[in-house]
Amino acid sequence: MADFGALNPRQRRFLVALVANATVRDAAQAAGIGERTAWRYLAEPSVKAALTERQDAVLGHVSRRLASEMGAALDVLCGIMRNTAANDAARVSAARAVLDSGLRLAELVTLAERVAELEARMEEEER
Repeated sequence: MADFGALNPRQRRFLVALVANATVRDAAQAAGIGERTAWRYLAEPSVKAALTERQDAVLGHVSRRLASEMGAALDVLCGIMRNTAANDAARVSAARAVLDSGLRLAELVTLAERVAELEARMEEEER
């Protein structure tokens, strides 16, 4: 876990700005520091660790929100797909989205199972 206390106030302000802005230049400007200083901060292990932790937290939050909305999105797609009054293009598009998502999910589940199996084998070999 990154030690945010090890960062100075300018570094912390820059990290907050970096998570909220698309580029290092924009984040540096928002944090009130020079772009060269920003790049120098990013080369420091403590700043890198803190940035990784913040990004992981943001991604975790977004992932939880996305997962909570997936059921509703699937309901909408299935509703369009089954709606005989909807135009054919919309129905085909919805059906394609459902199929594509299902196939990707199946691939991810298979990959996760294979990775878990490989990790278990590696642990066995290490013993």
